Amino acid sequence: MTKLHVVTRGDRSKPAILFVHALGTDHRFWDEVVAGLEGSYFCITPDLQAAGKTPNPPQPVDAAGHAADLAAVLRDLGVARAVLVGCAIGGMVAAGLAATHPDLAAGLVMTNPGVRNADEVKGILRARVDEVRQHGMQVLLPAAPERSFHGMPRDARYDLYVERYVAQDPEGYALSVLGFLDIDIMPILPQIKCPLLLIPGGNDVLMPRDSAEVIAARVAQAEIVRFEEAAHFIPFQVPQQFLEALRAFLAKVVK
Repeated sequence: MTKLHVVTRGDRSKPAILFVHALGTDHRFWDEVVAGLEGSYFCITPDLQAAGKTPNPPQPVDAAGHAADLAAVLRDLGVARAVLVGCAIGGMVAAGLAATHPDLAAGLVMTNPGVRNADEVKGILRARVDEVRQHGMQVLLPAAPERSFHGMPRDARYDLYVERYVAQDPEGYALSVLGFLDIDIMPILPQIKCPLLLIPGGNDVLMPRDSAEVIAARVAQAEIVRFEEAAHFIPFQVPQQFLEALRAFLAKVVK
């Protein structure tokens, strides 16, 4: 099993939070959120396989493989339980971890939640794989960031996202995309027994608008808080608003 690159911040004696980044990002996706929490929590931000400073795998890794990697991260750190927080496809990976290792999950937060990739999105992602392998990440500009930031300001935060996005290793990005193409968490949703917070974005054009309701109908302890003005990357795009919702959830599930 590949050992993930992991950054930890905060006191190990504090309650743990494991953050799972979105597709096309890395552990830095969570920097502003972690900055607001590291004084009170032990924050764990890994790079998934083929992302950030974790090496590329020899073949695409599916969601179950990523969940197994994250369980190993918690074991290696000696963390018995953590609140799992993931964005978009990272949230689906976190859901898989909560379902398959319920003993590790004190709570689960899925921001920009999804159940599976729609056929239209699969088509977009397959085309991106071919394009980046032939021409590099630059070929996806500006269309890919524009969709992720639909309705959001084109400000310094947008510029930072684009800078990091285009700097990715094209083959790593391609492998990540291929590993997630057929992700489908519907079958495992009833296995999630911990409290669940779902935060969809009103301007998210990459996840079906009813995904949060679909998930909540299948998980016993689920609540939905909708951010109408946010798009596909809520923790990165509106970190302070996200922090408020996350802190309120943590206050309920962390004893």
